[in-house]
Amino acid sequence: MSHNIPRELSDVQFVLLGLIVDGEKTGSELRQELRDNYGWDTSTSSFYTYFDRLANESYCSVKSTKAGKKFKILAKGRKAFQKKLKFISESLENWKTHLK
Repeated sequence: MSHNIPRELSDVQFVLLGLIVDGEKTGSELRQELRDNYGWDTSTSSFYTYFDRLANESYCSVKSTKAGKKFKILAKGRKAFQKKLKFISESLENWKTHLK
């Protein structure tokens, strides 16, 4: 196992990309999911700032629609998400072994 922590994504960016890894969602859908499932009630401006940064770094795309802004993960975002997820999974397995 590599012990190099992937630094491309912050923890917040990782969580947000995880919400769109399976498909495009609107900002209101994402904010609702964050509130309902994770108890994270961020301000609207902070929420969109996070996604604007992800879009500026080509991790996701943002499209304006009648339903609001829609966010979709891009190849670079999927790769960074999978890399960090793999690191987390390997770390958890390693910790489990040491806790036995």
